[in-house]
Amino acid sequence: MLFWTEKLLVFLCVFVTKLFGISHSFKNETSHYNWNLLDYEHCGESLSDRIIGGTEASLGQYPWLARIGYKYRSIFDDGDSDFDDETDDMEPTFRCGGSLINKLYVLTAAHCVINIPQKYKVSIVRLGENYVDTKVDCENGICAPPYQDFKPQTIIPHEHYDTPKFHNDIALIRLNSTVAYHAFVQPICLPWGSQMFEDYLGTSAEVAGWGILNINEQKLSQVLMVVTLPIVDMAKCEKSFKKYTTLSKNQLCVGGNEGKDSCGGDSGGPLMKPSAAHGAPRYYVIGLVSFGSKRCGLFPIPAIYTNTAKYLDWILGHLRP
Repeated sequence: MLFWTEKLLVFLCVFVTKLFGISHSFKNETSHYNWNLLDYEHCGESLSDRIIGGTEASLGQYPWLARIGYKYRSIFDDGDSDFDDETDDMEPTFRCGGSLINKLYVLTAAHCVINIPQKYKVSIVRLGENYVDTKVDCENGICAPPYQDFKPQTIIPHEHYDTPKFHNDIALIRLNSTVAYHAFVQPICLPWGSQMFEDYLGTSAEVAGWGILNINEQKLSQVLMVVTLPIVDMAKCEKSFKKYTTLSKNQLCVGGNEGKDSCGGDSGGPLMKPSAAHGAPRYYVIGLVSFGSKRCGLFPIPAIYTNTAKYLDWILGHLRP
């Protein structure tokens, strides 16, 4: 009798969760053993009150944005040693973005750190920069502290990246020292709780980066740019990319408006959405720029983003104090 009572309770739980749109796989992420490594008291806070086809981001609007820089490998580099900044004064080339999630880790795309041209190596992660041409960024009489540069201590791409093709495009970079938080350098929130199961279809989100502004000129932006893009049905992306790969629920289909898109140099950067799901409105990183049309913004073709919520356990499981 007890056996059938338990089965009835399970049935009722499943029925209620489906009735109210709650995923039956919901779990309490705050009980994860690494949850305390995230700063959920102050993440996702923007100083702003308010890419291709984008507009300039205001100073402090996205204080978690990271720039990932690369240098040529030394002819003596065995592939394992770090660059020695005291002897190597080569200027880095910044080609990817990322998001600060705590004082030691930056979240980015796996393709930004693995399977890159052999002559290149991830060498610098820069935080707190808005205008590339200035050491100290100022706006309307307000100046931010100088940017902070870090070396990657550990690079952690997803172990199943590119299996299948373009899937699991997510990675973590552990920095070689602790980030100094201030108003212009803060972490972004990871999606959790009900946001893990939110249907973003039909809503819009923001993408920011220093990527290519004009596909014909191939020049990276010297100012942090932001564009708002719609999250659309995956069928649109399946139609565009069916020759290259299959797609899954671990990805998001974003954009498709001609003249507005993420582009080369924006890879790994965050797809951001403000939400008041857990109190005061904060920004959450719901996706990562993964791949799209090489002629970004010229045609109404959406792009693929890694669905961050599907990888929360993976992210938390790879954090270390």
